Amino acid sequence: MKFRPGPVLIGLAIATVVLAGASFFSSVAAWGIPPLCIAGLGLAIYDGAWLARHRGDLSVTQIAPQIAGRDVPFEVVLRARISSSASLRGWLRTVVPSAAEPRIWISHFRDGAIRESQEFRQTFRIETRGQFEFGPVSVALSGPCRALEALWEVAGKNRVKVYPEGLVAEDDLSQELAAEIQILDRRSRSKRRSAGTEFESISEFRAGDDPRRIDWRATARTRRLVVRRFQVEQHQDVFVLIDCGRLMGSAAGRGTKLDCAVDSALYLTRTALANGDRCGLALFDSAVTAFLPPRSGLGALPTIVECVYDAQSRWQETDFAPLFAHLQARHQKRAVLIILSDVADQETSKRARVAISNLAARHVVIFAALQTPLLFAQTRAPIGSRLDAARQVVAYRLLREREETLHALRRGSINILDVEPSQLTLPLINRYLELRSRNVV
Repeated sequence: MKFRPGPVLIGLAIATVVLAGASFFSSVAAWGIPPLCIAGLGLAIYDGAWLARHRGDLSVTQIAPQIAGRDVPFEVVLRARISSSASLRGWLRTVVPSAAEPRIWISHFRDGAIRESQEFRQTFRIETRGQFEFGPVSVALSGPCRALEALWEVAGKNRVKVYPEGLVAEDDLSQELAAEIQILDRRSRSKRRSAGTEFESISEFRAGDDPRRIDWRATARTRRLVVRRFQVEQHQDVFVLIDCGRLMGSAAGRGTKLDCAVDSALYLTRTALANGDRCGLALFDSAVTAFLPPRSGLGALPTIVECVYDAQSRWQETDFAPLFAHLQARHQKRAVLIILSDVADQETSKRARVAISNLAARHVVIFAALQTPLLFAQTRAPIGSRLDAARQVVAYRLLREREETLHALRRGSINILDVEPSQLTLPLINRYLELRSRNVV
């Protein structure tokens, strides 16, 4: 517990200084200094003893949600209790993460305000994914004479995990997106039925069925035409590879390109797991920063979320070669690789093209190239100076090199998605379901 002067003691100190200055002009003023010093000392001793005796009377508990959504409001509660009949006056302050809004939270209480229990509530928003700490909670308690204030910590820290808003928000947008994905998946399943290689069931022949699917033994036994129905092979391996390099840190409307990639990746993995596939995950920039081997079942989704929810761009140049080597060493089986990234300048794009082509020789690759909205906006910006013209020339050159790289990848039998980051989810799931229905793995 630490002590600091209260308003009364500060007032007495100011009065003492004033009298000390006045004593240079009148000796009578000097007679008032000792009583003020004695009064200040006495009040401070009394308040100090009172605060030490009543320190344990106040207990505070901080309650914060374990999981919150990015840019979704959530509430933090301070619950204060007093175990004695003493009237306490002071304030509570919680250390708030720098990414939270509002940035400061101070709650005041007065004499008699807290008799048995009182709650202080504050709503926060955090626009960045990751793990954040609220606390510790400190209290500043004034003595009855207001000569001293005591400060100490009364509650520890609470950790809040901020997930992509699509996983926790209950707004209409998230519900509509989830419903649209389910409808899309149902349509894909109906189209895939009896088009794969894995046996599903035997049923009576209907108009439009392939005669080559007729099971003649079952037909002879039942004396009715019976066909074998097949479905797309289950338990395929799907890897979602998320680039965390510098290009993914650029703004993309609501959040960054990496935020959009993480949101879409989680929707995609949920769809793939629901379809019976096994999903793995990797985060990379200049090196592989996280790797999760393929797992099956919707029960694996929390593990995938924990692996990716706090992914942040480290502003390093992306290098696909370490990713290729890591996959070669950790996963030999043929799989669907879904790369969420982008390409930029010619030199970087050339290295990316070589590495992705090496991956495509062993796996089925979907390369989702997330556009940079600021780059496209620069090409449409009005030119008012030479600097504006130079910026526009550079933007056009980067876009041309980007298009050349994507064109070269398309010629290499790589599935390319060239979309705005905010529009990534549905086209990405569409392409995954299309490849799955064709049974290309």
